[in-house]
Amino acid sequence: MLLFKGMPVLQVRLSYLILTAVTVGFLFHATTLHQQGQTFTVDLPDTTPVGDLLPEEEYFERLIDRYVLTNLTKWQAWRVQTSDKPLTIGSITNVHTDFQPHRDAPKVIDVSNPSPTDLHASKGLELATYTDEAHDRLYPSTLMFGVSTTYKRIVEKDRAVLRAWKRWLTKGDGTSNGATLVLMLDNATEEQLDEIDKELEEMGVDVYTTSTAETTSKSRRYYELIRVMKSYGATIAASGQEKHWFAVIEDTVFFPSLSYLQERLSTYDFSKKLYLGIPSEKMVWNRDGGSVTTYGGGAIFLTKDAVSLIPKLPCLRIDAAAKPSFHGQRWDAMLRRCLEKQAGVDMHVIPAFHPPHNSHEGRLESHETGIRPLLLHDYAYPDQLDVGMAHLVTDACGEACFMHQYLFHDNWVITNGVSISHHPEGLGHRHRHKALVKEIFKDTQKTPISDQIVIDEDDVERRSLNLTGRRRDVWGLLDSVKASDGTVWQAYMKRGVRSTKADKEESDGLRELDSVIVLIWEKKQR
Repeated sequence: MLLFKGMPVLQVRLSYLILTAVTVGFLFHATTLHQQGQTFTVDLPDTTPVGDLLPEEEYFERLIDRYVLTNLTKWQAWRVQTSDKPLTIGSITNVHTDFQPHRDAPKVIDVSNPSPTDLHASKGLELATYTDEAHDRLYPSTLMFGVSTTYKRIVEKDRAVLRAWKRWLTKGDGTSNGATLVLMLDNATEEQLDEIDKELEEMGVDVYTTSTAETTSKSRRYYELIRVMKSYGATIAASGQEKHWFAVIEDTVFFPSLSYLQERLSTYDFSKKLYLGIPSEKMVWNRDGGSVTTYGGGAIFLTKDAVSLIPKLPCLRIDAAAKPSFHGQRWDAMLRRCLEKQAGVDMHVIPAFHPPHNSHEGRLESHETGIRPLLLHDYAYPDQLDVGMAHLVTDACGEACFMHQYLFHDNWVITNGVSISHHPEGLGHRHRHKALVKEIFKDTQKTPISDQIVIDEDDVERRSLNLTGRRRDVWGLLDSVKASDGTVWQAYMKRGVRSTKADKEESDGLRELDSVIVLIWEKKQR
C-alpha cells in the first residue's frame, strides 16, 4: 500500500470548488467590466522633440487669446482614446475608475509663465463608444429640409447657424451628404441672398435659396416655404432625386445624426399621407385642459402626399385679406389645427428628449436623461451651447458619442460635448435608480396625452443620473477644435468666484480661480 502525505480528499475537493468559484467569479466580473466600459488610466510620456512647443502649450495659448482667464488658473488635461465595444445607444456608461485619482491632479498654472510639465497631459484613458458602420453609411439623399429665417439671424454670433448646418448637412469635407436644404430668407436683398447661397455651397450644402419680397410673418413664411418645397421637390424628382420626407424646421433645430433620424423614420411608410412632429424640450409641450399636447416643437416631417395636400386646404390659403389673421400665430400650431380639422390627419409624435408621460423626469436637464438626442431645439438656450463646436467631437468618437454620459467611480460625469460635472454628495447606482424611481413615484399618475396626437415612443432604455445630493460643480464646454492629425481638443471651464471684500479676508487662495479641464480625443487606429 502506498501512502501519500497531504490534505484529506474532502478538503482537497472543497479547496478545488472554492478555487473554481473564485476563478469563474473573476472571469464573470472581468467580462462585465469589459462590457460596461472598464478602463484603466495610463501614464503618458512626453514625446515632443526638445525645443518644440507641446501641443498642450499651443492649445493653452489659444485659450488665453480667445477667452479671459484668471492670472492663476487650475488646469487638468486627459488624452482619451476610444474603443469599439458593445454599448447600448442612449445609456450611461459606467467607467470603473476615478476621474480624479490624485488629489493634486489639477495643476495651478501661472498664465503669464505656464509650466510645460504642468500643462502636459500625463494621463490617458480609454472610453467605450458605440459604432455601427452599416448604420453610419446611411445616405440621407431622400430628405429635404426647409428653414425660414432672416439674414440678421444667420450672420450673428460669427455665423453660428451656418456652422451648425455644416455639421449635419455635409460630410465635413466640402461635399454634400445627400440631404437638400430649401432656405427662405425674410425680405433679404439680392446681395444678401447671393452671399448666403454662395457660402452654403462652398461649405458643401446642397441648397436652394429664396426670399420673401417684403417683411412677412413667420406663419405666412412657413406656409409659402412648404409650397416652394413641394414645387422644388417635384423639379428635382424629375431628374432622379426623389425625396421621401419633407422636414419643415426652425433655424434653432440641430440634428446630431441624420443616420439615427433615418433609422427612426424608417419605421413609417413614406408612401402614405403622414404628418410627424419631433418635440424636444419640455417647454414645447402645452397644457390642453387636463392633458398635455404639442404642435411638433418646430420640427415637422411630412411625406410627399402630405406636402401635396397642404396648398389645397382652405384654412391655409393666404390672400391679402387674410394677412392679419396669420399674424402672431405659431406656424406649427396653425398647420396642425388645419390638417386635423379639414384633412382629418392626426400628428404622430416622436419625443426627442422629454417623455411627456413622466412628470418626474421634468426635474432633470435634457442632457441628464441619458437619452441619445434625435434632435436639439433652441440649443443655445439656456446653456448658450455652440452646438457646431460641441458636435465636433463626433469626428473622433462617432455620432453616437455626442452627449453620451460617462459616469466615473468618484462621482464625476462627462456629458460629451456639453459639460463635466462633479457630485461630491454622490450619485446613486444606476441599477438601483429604476426601482427607486418606481417606489418614489408609485402613486403619481401618468400625465395624460391629448387624444388628438399619436405618441410613437422608441424602445430605447432611458437611464438618468440619480442625484443623491443638491451640490454639484459643473465645467461647461468653452472651446473645441480639430487638429491636423484628427484629434479633437475640448476645453471645459468652471469660472472662479469673483472676489469680494469678505472673500479677500477669508480666502484660501484657490476659490477665486478659473478651472479648465481639457479632453484630447484621439481616433483609435484599426
